[in-house]
Amino acid sequence: MTSTFFADTNTKIRKLKMDKKYPVQNRSGLCVIKKGNSKRFVGNLRFPFNKNGKKISISLGVFEKDILVKDAISKWNEIKLWSKTNNKSPELYGQEEENYSDKTFKEISYEWLNDVYKKKVKEKVFNDRKNKLNQMLNYIGEEKLISELEIEKGGRPYLSKMLKTVFHESPVQLSRCRQILSSIFNYAEEETYIRPNQNPVLKKFQWETGNKRIVSHKTFADTITEKSWGMLPEFIDTVNKNECNASYLTDLATKAHLLMCIRTGVISCLEWEWYDEENDIWTIPAQTSGLKRKKGDEENHHLIPSTPEINKLMKKVKDISGWQKYCFYSLGGKNVEHLGEETINDHFRNLGWKERQSAHQWRSVITTGANEHSNFDYEIIDRQLGRMGHLNGTRGHYDRSTLLDKRREFMQWWSKTLVEQGLFL
Repeated sequence: MTSTFFADTNTKIRKLKMDKKYPVQNRSGLCVIKKGNSKRFVGNLRFPFNKNGKKISISLGVFEKDILVKDAISKWNEIKLWSKTNNKSPELYGQEEENYSDKTFKEISYEWLNDVYKKKVKEKVFNDRKNKLNQMLNYIGEEKLISELEIEKGGRPYLSKMLKTVFHESPVQLSRCRQILSSIFNYAEEETYIRPNQNPVLKKFQWETGNKRIVSHKTFADTITEKSWGMLPEFIDTVNKNECNASYLTDLATKAHLLMCIRTGVISCLEWEWYDEENDIWTIPAQTSGLKRKKGDEENHHLIPSTPEINKLMKKVKDISGWQKYCFYSLGGKNVEHLGEETINDHFRNLGWKERQSAHQWRSVITTGANEHSNFDYEIIDRQLGRMGHLNGTRGHYDRSTLLDKRREFMQWWSKTLVEQGLFL
């Protein structure tokens, strides 16, 4: 619960005793979060500026170490004014406005197609996507810069018109080609050809909503086939929009659950010290209750190779809770140290997916989807999900391998797949 105390002086902030969130100015969105000995300024704002806008949290720095209250207020007012004047997300404040690249859309799209996509799919699929890309290029032309298609430069309505013009006869092809474009722009962002958060086709277009697939009396996980795999963007789009207005940490925890292939019981109590930055890997202690290890498996720690996508997400988490023991800590009081194990499940229900998807069923989505749409052996998938079947019987006495290299490849594939399907990080 937010305190009614309004911290308007450095002295008052120094005297704060209880771990909670304190508003700095009435209805300004600026607050100071006290946790232990740390007091951090955080600004909160909806963008776009309406009730449906996404909740965005901006860390302004640690009290006294980085910034004092007067400067925090001034900086936050400056960010809000800039955001509203330019109609841009506050996350973009301070970034350069000039084009990141003078490369054309054609150059970048073929770079992605040949250097990234070709390595992941069969020749038949590759040729199909290449053909679709060429159809789009006939409309876009060879001279248009990739930076000219950023969302803030009108790229979204332009590409929407292009897709409806080129693929108007097939709603399925429309959505598929939008996903191709989204992958290209995600690649462009990673390679800094466009500015951050400028993918113009990250979310579905309004005209795609008429192409939803409805599943009755079956969960999403029960029906992961070549046809139903198309539901994945719909589900991810729902997560991205967060129309139930869950807290920012709940939103990030949900996305971490989707990416990291572990149970919610682990996500909820994930600790920063479990991450090995040098080796880019998370080590979950075997005794962690969320792993559900059986008796005798107490020494079998679970390894999660990280990926650029996971690191990008966890950087946002670290800006909020990096000084805490738990990644997803709770502000609910002294008796609650981290998010509850059912928080993510509750979030799925609040998003309207009660009958079609749950946190546990997501593990089935990963298993079935990976078996249907990748070349990874079942054992690799099983190991990464934390299942211990390989230790049963005689084999278990001898097989203590981790298959870590293959599992890292799998995690990279899974992370990129979710982003290609629309997951916003």
